[in-house]
Amino acid sequence: MSISTQQLQDAAKIFFQLLNRKMVLTNDPMMSPYFEEDGVRDALKVLAEESRTRIIQTADRIHLVARPEGSIFATSYTQFKKRYGEVETKKHFYLMNLIIFVFLAEIDIPSTSNLRWEHAGVSYYLLEKNMTQLLAEWDKENKDTEGKFSEAYGLAVNEMAELWGSMAVDSDTENEDERISSTRRTHIGLIHTAIRVLRDEGLVYIIEDEKRVIPRIELYERLEEGYHQQARYEEMRDIVLTTLRAGGETDA
Repeated sequence: MSISTQQLQDAAKIFFQLLNRKMVLTNDPMMSPYFEEDGVRDALKVLAEESRTRIIQTADRIHLVARPEGSIFATSYTQFKKRYGEVETKKHFYLMNLIIFVFLAEIDIPSTSNLRWEHAGVSYYLLEKNMTQLLAEWDKENKDTEGKFSEAYGLAVNEMAELWGSMAVDSDTENEDERISSTRRTHIGLIHTAIRVLRDEGLVYIIEDEKRVIPRIELYERLEEGYHQQARYEEMRDIVLTTLRAGGETDA
């Protein structure tokens, strides 16, 4: 593999633009060297490997995503807290990650059904209902197994269930206002904060006056080419869906 200085410079420029923008269109002029020169593609691959990131190429876009473990660009709890001040404790961080998993499990369905979510979106109140059922079932299972359920899946079940149970569903302001406040004090407020993470990545639209989230095509690309390759994602999706289907609360 022979890479010239110019090719390395072009690859570095592309890499840092991807790092900043998360994804770019394949017809962006900046991407021309990537498609035209093997050396640029090889150099970009090396940069991604060394930083524990991954390049995902689809028909219309190039994505850069952090690998689940070991990436220097993976978001830690400390970094997350600085960006989203509503994340007061690790318990809030765990809940927000679970909210995102519940949302992804809801929309990660056969492509023939995707149009439903692209047009109607997913209600915050459906996510709240599913979260409440999920944590109640997991908390019961964890107690029945004396903590073995939590250990088996690497989940802080007790902490999440306790915090979720101490919070109101929403506030009078959230019921009446068109705009939603990102807050750690209510279920709807924390759900909004979690969904903002996906919006800030350019993966969803939020309709605040309807308290509804609509997935973008970029999210489906990320699911198909990225998340479906991760064993942890598949494991979590399966257990979330199994639990919710047992209670008949999904797809409502």
